[in-house]
Amino acid sequence: MSTFRVTAQKSDDWWALTIEGPGLRRPAYTQARRLDKAEAMVRDLLALHFDTNPADVGDIEITPADEPLAGELASTRKVRREADRLRDEATTRTRSTARHLRERGYAQREIGALLGVSHQGVGKLLGEQPKRSVDA
Repeated sequence: MSTFRVTAQKSDDWWALTIEGPGLRRPAYTQARRLDKAEAMVRDLLALHFDTNPADVGDIEITPADEPLAGELASTRKVRREADRLRDEATTRTRSTARHLRERGYAQREIGALLGVSHQGVGKLLGEQPKRSVDA
């Protein structure tokens, strides 16, 4: 998937956006009133340029024009991506271990104690529905 790099520069009450990426022979420009609207503006511009749906243009990475902040932001994004990857791996391993413990006869509360999660969390990991009490 294509990644488009957008440099955002504050200009009075607007954000000036410079877009670079695959398929663009030279930078493209647009603006947004608020930075949280910048991605939508960039997607719309690229969708018009490539004659496609805004959702299909690829990834948009917005960075401030301020170089020290841009470097800090890049470092933070890298760490967050690694944290997301590790969180996904931890969830997968925890689910697998919970299943193995269940297969060997451990009770849900015992599995929770061993894995450091609540017994309700173990139920979610194992995909079990909570048991309902029936009032007579």
